[in-house]
Amino acid sequence: MSIYFLGNSFCRLCHSSMDSLLRELDVCSRGLILKGLLILKHGASARLPGSSRVIFKGPEGFEDHAIDQDARCDDIASHISIYRRRQDINAVFHARSPIIYAATRDGMIDTVHAEATLVLSDIMIVKDGSAESIGMASLGEPLRPVRIIVYRDEVYSIGACIHEARAFMEIMDEWARVKAVANALGGARYPITLERLRSLGSRYARAIKFGGRSIVKHM
Repeated sequence: MSIYFLGNSFCRLCHSSMDSLLRELDVCSRGLILKGLLILKHGASARLPGSSRVIFKGPEGFEDHAIDQDARCDDIASHISIYRRRQDINAVFHARSPIIYAATRDGMIDTVHAEATLVLSDIMIVKDGSAESIGMASLGEPLRPVRIIVYRDEVYSIGACIHEARAFMEIMDEWARVKAVANALGGARYPITLERLRSLGSRYARAIKFGGRSIVKHM
């Protein structure tokens, strides 16, 4: 049994109707592209909370896919694999990022970015990019929800709503850029320690950003 604390269980911007979901999925996908991230062909998806159908933003518009159906391509299969295992997840972004790949290829997640360290929790780096592997990686550990999965230059961000998933992807991208600059200057001089993360200010920030969450149990 795994236990996950959920983010905001209802997002007024993308959960109020199917029209709002489609609009925000399109807007947030474009926003990530403007950040320099390459969204894959079916790399943006979302669903209304509790729905068994997932909406994908494809090259020719939006596509509807049932969670219990076999996926017709690898991109869709990876998303479906996550949704099947994480009922608290309502949005997934899948992008290519050479800079994130360069920052994580040594298998180390340096604590050089305060927001990334505080918000992203465990970052899963996997060696197998299959849909099954990505889905299993999304489970993480009890009380330590996974928000980012990295396979080579492919990055998955998963969230309770579209905006949360977008924010996680942007924070991960910022972390990779900070690490690149730190490495160019000889490495991080003042890495963020566990003591700092356990400080009163950090606990308060977590409570404000992710407080008031219900719990979903995965059996």
